[in-house]
Amino acid sequence: MIRHFLSIALGLSLLSTLPVNAAKSEKDEAREAAIRFFDDYAALQKNDKVVGLPNMQQLDAISQHFIPKLHRIFYISLREQHRCRTRDKVTPWSNGDLFTSNDAGFTSFTIEPSIPNQFGRQSTVHFSLEKDGKVQRWDDEVILRKENGQWMIYDIEYHAPFAAQKAGKSLQSIIDKNPAC
Repeated sequence: MIRHFLSIALGLSLLSTLPVNAAKSEKDEAREAAIRFFDDYAALQKNDKVVGLPNMQQLDAISQHFIPKLHRIFYISLREQHRCRTRDKVTPWSNGDLFTSNDAGFTSFTIEPSIPNQFGRQSTVHFSLEKDGKVQRWDDEVILRKENGQWMIYDIEYHAPFAAQKAGKSLQSIIDKNPAC
């Protein structure tokens, strides 16, 4: 009888730990979405260097990672860029890397686990750029929102202190300016 009772008690105590263990093993889907975006973007950079705003083909290659609003902002910005070019005005968003603080881009990145924020979730992205034997490191924040059941890029906040023109701003705030010229 005591042995039977101990077996039941042991079984119940094991069952009571399952939710705790299950919570620990849950995937961080927002972080994984951010990793997929930066992996795809890094691959695009290797094959077809993106400078400033991605062109239509480049945008098509990475836009599945963006919330619909950010996707629209990019297309509107491309139209605005074209409008400026046809009027012989200074063409906006034609230089540098728009997806990080560093206009020179990055050679590697790691992303911390996501935490909740007012839009959904956010993760710190640790970037590094190796160039001419030197390594430059900085952190930015990727903001994600769940749309249609998937975590997608809502915005990217620039935090590198060396990026004076970008520091304290975000991807959306930089490209969502109309008219730009």
